[in-house]
Amino acid sequence: MRAHSNILFRQPELACSAVQNKAANTCYGRRLQRISLRALKNIYKYWRVWLMVFCMLWVHSRSHAEGEGGTSGAYLRLPMGAAATALGGAYTASPDYYATWWNPAVLANLHDHRLAAGTGIRSLGRMDGYGSFEFRVPPRVGMGLFALYRGAFLGKLYDLDENPLPTSTYTTLTFKAAVSYYMNRRLSVGACVNVLYQSLPLPNYDGSGGLHHVSSTGIGAFDFAAVYRISKVWTAAAVLKNIGANMEWQMGDYAPLVTDQPLPEIILGGSLLTSLAKKPLLWLIDCKAYVLNNKQRQLDHNEAVISTGAEWRRWENFYVRAGIGDVAVNSSIFRDSKQYSREFGMRITAGFSYDLSKKVRKGLWVNYGAATDKVWAGIDQQLDVTLSF
Repeated sequence: MRAHSNILFRQPELACSAVQNKAANTCYGRRLQRISLRALKNIYKYWRVWLMVFCMLWVHSRSHAEGEGGTSGAYLRLPMGAAATALGGAYTASPDYYATWWNPAVLANLHDHRLAAGTGIRSLGRMDGYGSFEFRVPPRVGMGLFALYRGAFLGKLYDLDENPLPTSTYTTLTFKAAVSYYMNRRLSVGACVNVLYQSLPLPNYDGSGGLHHVSSTGIGAFDFAAVYRISKVWTAAAVLKNIGANMEWQMGDYAPLVTDQPLPEIILGGSLLTSLAKKPLLWLIDCKAYVLNNKQRQLDHNEAVISTGAEWRRWENFYVRAGIGDVAVNSSIFRDSKQYSREFGMRITAGFSYDLSKKVRKGLWVNYGAATDKVWAGIDQQLDVTLSF
């Protein structure tokens, strides 16, 4: 009878507990519904912006674009770093390292110091060497230093007909110093100052058939960047590169100065963190445009280039990457599709990252990326290591 009485006595408590659980579940469901609606609204806003950007580029491509926007500063356009190479060159919105190069605004979002270095081999005898040191100055500032070598120091250079040139070297050096500021939980901004150096081989004017080298240095080009976190999974970024870049060449003792101005780049990037087979999948896309020169004049031949890639974090210590890079958008698509098909070129890319924390040192990763060059004449390869501490 005591047990039965206890059951009867506890029935109101059980009823109240059930009502409370139901109310809690209802509140949780409503909260989840509000979060879902907010996420959908953010996604809608994000895609509306991208649709507007695509329409703007489409209008430009129909009215002006005929091909690439010139060759000045072409060596600055190639993807840099193993991870970025493996992702097709789409790395602006969420760079894990080399943010000084890709998007200096990300530096203020770092949680640790990052040291990185690497090298690369490209088709036709070209080579890369690069390194960076990036760190955060609490509570809101991030800083970074970066250096890049690109050239052919082994004497393997070719002319436009792919004939080997006499023994010579081609050298470019790029140095960057960046600072970033954490505005709030969603927005960070950054800026970068650049130093550019080039050394080029030229034929001798005495008829000997040999080559001599001329060099030029440009100081004072700037990059400006912003990164905006739309939601927990969506990130958008915008970068303006090579603003004010200028290099002057003296081709001979009595030759006039030749001004070389690498073209400004307008880069819009986005990233989405989703899942594949219940494992994290990071998708990135970059849209790069060349519209104006450094004198704020519109180019005769504009250029829009789209790159995209994905990083699948299938294992905790091993990531795989793949992408497509340098897909040109120009008026030939509409005016002469056959010409566009003949001139069409893109990069097919792939790579991986492996965590060496348990085998070598905590925070140490090795990264590899490979890509076809745009004309499918060879394979570009990048290998680097990163250390977080």
